[in-house]
Parts: sequence; C-alpha cells; structure tokens
Amino acid sequence: MIEQKKRVVDEVGQVYQLGKELGRGGQGAVFAVENGNLAVKIIFDRSAARRNHFKKQLTSVKMLCDIEKLFVARPREMLEAPYVGYVMELLTDMVPISKLINIPKNTNCLIEWYLEGGGLRRRLLLLARCAESLAQLHGKGLVYSDPSPNNIFISNDVSNNDIIRFIDADNLQYSSSSSSINVYTPEFGAPELVTEKSGVNTLTDAHAFAVIAFKTLSLVHPLMGDMVNDGEPELETQALEGKLPWIDDPEDNQNSTNQGFPRDIVLSPYLIELSKKCFGVGLNQPSKRPGVGQWAERLYSAADCTICCPECNSTYYIKKKKYNTTSYINQTNCPWCDYPRPAFVQVAIQRWEMLEGRFKEQKPLQILALNSYEPLILTNRIISGRTGIDSHNPNIELVLEGEIIKVRSVNGQCFWLTSEGTQIEKEVRDKWVRFPARTGKDGSWLLHFNHLDCSHRLASFQLFRGENV
Repeated sequence: MIEQKKRVVDEVGQVYQLGKELGRGGQGAVFAVENGNLAVKIIFDRSAARRNHFKKQLTSVKMLCDIEKLFVARPREMLEAPYVGYVMELLTDMVPISKLINIPKNTNCLIEWYLEGGGLRRRLLLLARCAESLAQLHGKGLVYSDPSPNNIFISNDVSNNDIIRFIDADNLQYSSSSSSINVYTPEFGAPELVTEKSGVNTLTDAHAFAVIAFKTLSLVHPLMGDMVNDGEPELETQALEGKLPWIDDPEDNQNSTNQGFPRDIVLSPYLIELSKKCFGVGLNQPSKRPGVGQWAERLYSAADCTICCPECNSTYYIKKKKYNTTSYINQTNCPWCDYPRPAFVQVAIQRWEMLEGRFKEQKPLQILALNSYEPLILTNRIISGRTGIDSHNPNIELVLEGEIIKVRSVNGQCFWLTSEGTQIEKEVRDKWVRFPARTGKDGSWLLHFNHLDCSHRLASFQLFRGENV
C-alpha cells in the first residue's frame, strides 16, 4: 500500500510527491502527482523479474509514435527501486469512468445523480470514444489486456463528452493464447480468462468493455442478478465463469433482476442486441462475441438518436418500445421527468445513386435527431462513413428554428440542397441557408454531401411536431 504524500523518484532522479489515488486495478494503483499534469502508477509486484518485464514492455510502448492519438496516456520514465512503476502524462481534472458507475452512498435520487454525470448522451459518447480507441489498438495488433472503469479516465467537466484516456500503457501487449501474467480486474475478466483457458486477446478486451458499457448505462452488472446477489459467494464465481445466465437472458430468467435502469430507456435497440450476443451466446463462445468496433458504431448511432429535454436538460432516445411488442414508436414524454417531447426533425442519411434523377429509396444508413434546443453537427463519420481519428472533423451545422432548418458549411467545402418537387438547387457554404423542415410546394429537401453527378451520401428530413402542441 502506498501512503498519501509519499515521494517516489524516477530513473533520471526526478522526485514526485504523490497526491490522491486516482484508480486501482488488477496490477497496481495510480496516483496524481501534485502540481503537475502527471500521474504515477505503482505496480504491486516488486520482483526483479517483474521489473525487467515491465521495463521491456514500457520501452515498446514508448516507441508507438501515435500513442496520444490512441488516447493512451504516454509513459515518461520508470521509477527507481524499491518501487516498480512509471510516470505518465495525464490531463488535469480527469477522473475514472467509475465515477459514472459507482453510486455514492448518500445518493437520494438515482435519476438526479445520473443526470448530474451528464446523462445518457454523454455516457454513450464517452463509451463510443473508448470503444473506438480500443478498436484502433486492435487494428495495430495490440490488446489492452485489462480494461476496467478504474483505468479509463474522462474529464471531470460534465459538458465534455470526447476526452478520454487509457492510463495503464503497461497493459498494452500482443494477443496471446496463454499468458504468464494474465491479469484482469475482478468482475470484468472474460470467462476464458477467469477459468484460465485463454490469454488476453481482442475478444477478452471486448467482453471487459461490454461489461463497462452495460454498467455505465444501466448501473447494473450484466452477470450479477438477484440469484447471485442474494445467494452464496460461490454463485458469483460461477457467474463470472460464464456458468449462469445473464440478467436479461430471454430464455432463462433465474438470474434476472429489477436493479438498475430499465434497459429500453438507456440502451438503444442495437445496443440491446449487442448485449444479447455478448452475454448470451458470446459469453462462452468468444468467436460469436461482438468486437469493440461494433460497439463503437452502435454507441455513436445511439447517441445520434437522442434529443434534449427542455425541462430537465436530460437526453433520451427519440424512439421507445411499444408495449408488449418488439416494435418501436416515437417517444411522447421524457422518460426522466415525463415532460412532453418537443418537436424534432428526423435526419436520415442515405446513399445517392442516380436513378431517373432521384435518390434510390433504401433503408437509411444512419438516423439522427435535430431539435431546437441544440445544433446538430455532421462530421466525417456521418457524411462519408469514415471511422478513426479523422472521423470527428466537423463539416456541416444544422439548426432548427420552428419549422425552418438552417444549414451552413463549417469546413470551407461546398454542399448542395435540392428540392424533389421543383428541382431547385442551392449551394451551401459558410452563410446560413434556410429551407422548410416540412414538405411543401417544393417537395421535400435533400442535403447532398458531394456533387450530384457522382455517388455520395445525402440527408433527408422529416419533421415530427411536439407532443405539447
């Protein structure tokens, strides 16, 4: 155990005074460094073998020239003996994502606490960033090994939903069929790690991330139902080994629970399906487990389909499950405060393929929601389907004012508006261009993301009036 105010020294002689503990995982603990944008990780195992292995691992990690772009905190120097650990760069005012999971004991209203952490959309976007970063690591042949709520850091500013850092760079390694150092955080290890049948790989990372996402959104562990929580300690072990049904198993409800938020409020239909695959058939068959890339895509899509409540400032999905069916209909009220849903425009992203002068009718590639309480920014992810680091560059801004939509380019590029009825064509540059959200004498309007004489994506618009009108 490292005491508060402890001093440590790195291999070049720099002295660091440790502040508060920021997080604790399976291998060690992370402490803030006083008066600096730094943190120190102390490894529990101080053996010479561990030090040598650790030093080789950090040397390899420091050679990753784009580590900051992967949202991994860059390691600086190893610590001098007797400690095994290292100094890392860390942005100020960051906290572990566990702050959005672990409910304080003095919490009187769970909904208020959930919303104070930024609500649903912020959680979706932060988780999407995490999944995206893991997917990029996996694309380089690396695995993170031990994803947990204590080593994923986010901004303490609840208005920020895009800054994340994985703080344990020493966790990075190449996939292995078995491992002499097979560390995972309790409750987050994949069953094949818990039972020591496998080493770390991209799918063990995917399981850990899925548990983090499920807990962050619904505030309940997907494997810890009433059967486990009210039973003998051995049942928890069995659950984590994949020997019991998960809490929302549609075919076996013996481990179900009413704990946490209703899943159809905090999980989109696609996120529910991913959860079923991960904790159902994928629990003991890793090859059928969704990868983190799928989680990133579905989390971003879920965030796209949320709107802001003008009464409680929460965010919620525009669709809800129809009672006693598997179909979905528009929300009529905010699920957090019951305030009537405001008007919104459904923005459908589709492909433009020349077909007698019209775009080819098809299932939308993506659905987004625009309401009058906040602008909608279309990024590279939306207009071109791009993924990765450049996918978040802004291109177009949309604003809803009554039944009028304003649009402008924010990247210097020219886009095009066309009316299906009268074939009007307007250029969209940095000046606001207005058009009706409701279909009128000019027909419906289409926003093209490229020239009309080539294949590209476009946006179509459908206005839904508010429930209080």
